[in-house]
Amino acid sequence: MLKENSKGLPCKKRRARKVLRVNPRIIKGSPVSLARACGQPNCRCLKGKKHVSLYLSRSVKGKTTMTYIPHRYEDMVKEGAAEYKRVLDVLDKLSEANVEIIKKRGSI
Repeated sequence: MLKENSKGLPCKKRRARKVLRVNPRIIKGSPVSLARACGQPNCRCLKGKKHVSLYLSRSVKGKTTMTYIPHRYEDMVKEGAAEYKRVLDVLDKLSEANVEIIKKRGSI
């Protein structure tokens, strides 16, 4: 069993694992707002007030894809993408703590 050293690395690991509870609506990708003209001859978008829509930008098999997000799901997608970034940050911190432990003690 690991004891806490002067830098508190095992304590950092415990905190990271505790924070790693994941929202089941997690979404990999980035929400992107795009403004477009629809092409209707009398629409306001032709006069500069373009239609704004949310898309989810993500990588699928090495290619970037954009998926249209209906207005009613915009908040859910933004929260899910933020959760994905939060989890990656926690995993990165946990990994760094493990590397530091290996450097100092030789085992996780």
